[in-house]
Amino acid sequence: MDRVTTCWVRGLSVAIAVLFAGGAGPAEAGLRYTTVFKSHPVYGTTPRTIVQYMNSHPIPDPDDGAALANITHKHTLSVTTQASGGGCAVKDLTFTWNFVITLPKAMERAKMSSSTVGMWNEFVAKAKWHELRRREIFLACGASFVPAAEKLTAPTCWGLKAKVRRYIDQQYAACMKKQRAFGKADRASVANLRLMRAGLGR
Repeated sequence: MDRVTTCWVRGLSVAIAVLFAGGAGPAEAGLRYTTVFKSHPVYGTTPRTIVQYMNSHPIPDPDDGAALANITHKHTLSVTTQASGGGCAVKDLTFTWNFVITLPKAMERAKMSSSTVGMWNEFVAKAKWHELRRREIFLACGASFVPAAEKLTAPTCWGLKAKVRRYIDQQYAACMKKQRAFGKADRASVANLRLMRAGLGR
């Protein structure tokens, strides 16, 4: 089981409280996932005070630093093998991803002006899209490497288990590179949100 955290934007974010539990289910044969959504409260009634609060109350994260919103995930791998044609083949393989998506929640929304509410709604929609897009990238990776891992063979069954784990570790690392590339590419659009521009006086 590994723990990896992917953050929306370093240097900004908020605290944590449970919002609701999201869906659970299969993506492809052998690939399973669950998603839980959490919220972190954000205080402030103007773009300036909201952004200031997010800057001074970031989500502490040991992997990627603070963020506006983030997705954390753990995965488990279960492999059983069987002798086949003088060698060994995969009998059953299950790869399970457990995602936690953390999104900001305005605690003083009723005190905001209509224009600030509009900026906030745009900001939250972007945060949610970004984290769900990250989940899509992970699941697309899994939909590719899990079926490929199921087809692996080896002379011995103990050797096959090790081979499967090495292969998945390699593919997982490649997927993390895709995640980081996506985060870097999307960074400018975050800074260009109306809430961020107004909050930073741009």
